[in-house]
Amino acid sequence: MRRPPTTPLLLLLLLLALSSSLLHPAASTTSHENLLKFFCKHTNFAQLCLKSIHEAEPALPTVNTATVLAALIKAADAKTREARAVAQNLAAGSGFNARTVELLRDCIDFYGEALDHLESAKEAVRAGDPGTRDAMLSAMISDFSTCDEGFEEFGVKSPLAVWCQTLRNMTDNCLAIASLARPQGGY
Repeated sequence: MRRPPTTPLLLLLLLLALSSSLLHPAASTTSHENLLKFFCKHTNFAQLCLKSIHEAEPALPTVNTATVLAALIKAADAKTREARAVAQNLAAGSGFNARTVELLRDCIDFYGEALDHLESAKEAVRAGDPGTRDAMLSAMISDFSTCDEGFEEFGVKSPLAVWCQTLRNMTDNCLAIASLARPQGGY
C-alpha cells in the first residue's frame, strides 16, 4: 500500500504542535521540578535540598550542578545568618544563666566563622578549586558541631540544637551536590 507523500506544511504543523507542547508552562515546570529532584536525590537530605533551593531561588532559571550548588550555598548563607541572629537575641535576653549565655556567645562566634568559611567556599567555586571548596564546607559542619558540643560538654540543653542540625544537613547537601561536579578519579 502506498503512503501519501509528506508535505512541508504537514511537517511544519507537526513540528509546531510538538514544540508548543514542550513549551507549555505546566510541562516546563514539571520538567524543572524533576531536574531539581534528580539533583536532590543525590543528597542525604533530599527534602531539605528541595526546600532550600525553592526558598533561596524560587525561580531558578537553569538547573545544573553549578546553579543547584549556588542556590544551596545561598540558602546555607541565609540560614546561618538567621541562626546567628537567633543566638544573638537569646544571648541578649535574660532567660538564661551565665553559662548558657557564654555558650550562646561562643555559637555566635562559630556562626561567624562558618560564614567566613562559606565565603571562602564561594571564592573557591569561582576559582574552580574543588579542594578548598570542600574543605571550607567541611569546616562549616565542624563549626556547627562545635557549637552543639559546647552545650553537651557542660550538660546544658542547647537552645540552638535544631538550628545546628539543620545547618549541618544543609552544608552536607552542598558537599553532595559539589561532589557531582568532581571528576570520578577525585581531584
